[in-house]
Amino acid sequence: MATIDITAMRGEMPRVVEHLLPDANSTLAQGCHFRHGVITPMLDDVDQQKSFAIKPETLFRYRDNFWFAWNKAVDVIRSPVANDDYGRVYYTDGDFPKVTSALIATKGSGNYPAAFFRLGIPAPANPITVGAVTPPAGVGSNDPKDDETRYYTETYVTAYGEEGPPGPASAELTIAYSGSSVELRLQPPGQQNHNITKRRIYRSATSSESADFLLVAELDIAVATFIDNLSESQLSASLETYGHNMPPDGMIGLCMMSNGIAAGFMGNQVMFSEAYLPYAWKDANKQTTRDEIVAITPVGTTLIVGTKGIPYVFSGITPSNITSSHSLIALSCVSRKSMVTMDGFALYASPNGLVSISADGAAAIATANIIEAKQWRQRFNPASIRAWRVENEYFALYDTDSGVAGFIFDPVNMDIRYVATSFDAAYNDESGDTLYIVKGRQLYTLNTGVPVNFRWRSKLFLAPSNTSFSCLRVMSDILPSIGVILYADKKVVMQLPPGSLRETLLKLPPMRGKRWQIEVYGNAQVDRITLTTSMQEMPA
Repeated sequence: MATIDITAMRGEMPRVVEHLLPDANSTLAQGCHFRHGVITPMLDDVDQQKSFAIKPETLFRYRDNFWFAWNKAVDVIRSPVANDDYGRVYYTDGDFPKVTSALIATKGSGNYPAAFFRLGIPAPANPITVGAVTPPAGVGSNDPKDDETRYYTETYVTAYGEEGPPGPASAELTIAYSGSSVELRLQPPGQQNHNITKRRIYRSATSSESADFLLVAELDIAVATFIDNLSESQLSASLETYGHNMPPDGMIGLCMMSNGIAAGFMGNQVMFSEAYLPYAWKDANKQTTRDEIVAITPVGTTLIVGTKGIPYVFSGITPSNITSSHSLIALSCVSRKSMVTMDGFALYASPNGLVSISADGAAAIATANIIEAKQWRQRFNPASIRAWRVENEYFALYDTDSGVAGFIFDPVNMDIRYVATSFDAAYNDESGDTLYIVKGRQLYTLNTGVPVNFRWRSKLFLAPSNTSFSCLRVMSDILPSIGVILYADKKVVMQLPPGSLRETLLKLPPMRGKRWQIEVYGNAQVDRITLTTSMQEMPA
């Protein structure tokens, strides 16, 4: 005789016809999850009693109870320096790259960050001018053979101690007498928004092994003249900021790889900062892709790059040795906000499904076996997808004709389920695996409240013609919170709303059919569902 015994539950696989689904999979899964192997209702969102001055599109938790909010797409990273004394945060918003810190970000009571500086330090525009050269007292006649040829250059330094690239070298200076004092005339940096507070003066020095610029002095930026009377042995560190250029205006996608290298993009150029120096971007560290870049995300020391054509993988320990590889097939990224770093790989939306690309460059359509390309495009409006990683699953929202809808893709169980919640912005707090969301201007935490109503419908089970199931068992710790709908040959043959079930085992009225489905709904966990044609067939 026929028995339907559902002991494990999963989400939807729309590509597979209903009767060929695995017994655990469903034809409808809304408002539930399967992390315990059974149907568990999701939880309501909890109001955090905080509102914003604007309606955010991008949200970032800074520290304590301070939140940054922007009404446009912004990419944000923290300082790569552990326990950064300045509390720096770097971000790109499509205008020019910016940096803010604890001293300026949280001033006042308005929207945060309250202020910012332009990220990066410019090179001085003008060379140092040399004034009077004063020989030491009591010098004798000049011997041209021991004359010293000297050059000067300078760099700007921010209040954070960040040093920029050198300006042009001074005119050649010949020092006829060792120990001479040299007057240096310094130009102000002009109008700037880089937080420049100091400058460093460097002097050329030549040894038998090399020639370099060595540090003479660090001065307040307001100092206009300086007397250099140091001997060569008194000079300090070598100039190390050659090529430490500012990131360009228009760079977006700012993110941080695990080796301390920041990355961004513009057009078809990928850019990498010096390690742990997100203000220093050498032109030599730029690389290009064949197609225009849509989104980037780090996976360890690898950068995943989604383009309008083929995806790329950039890997390396230092920015100067980063190499690239790319997929041999077109797996275009259609939504910048759809790209999410998962556990050792990234997912992003393409026209044909979610693309998975790992740190070693292996790329494939992750959803190919559970939803076909046409279904994917019809159901989910891929170009509108924005997503986050929540409990190692891909949580996505997408636009519909009537508003916003959501789905979750489980890359382990390879299924899809739907969610009813929607929101305008989100921040994933990975330390607590909590997704903070904003609805309008109000802050909530996702899936942290009381259970919400779910709906789950089984696969289509095929039984012999005119099968009559007479017994139903629904196992749940809170049975009155569960409703049941029984389908035979695509028609509802029994419906029990929540509150109807008082006992786990139920005797059914006479009904016959060949194609059977069971639907449960409510707000309590369901552990097992069984249909049999007799009481004796009911499994333990």
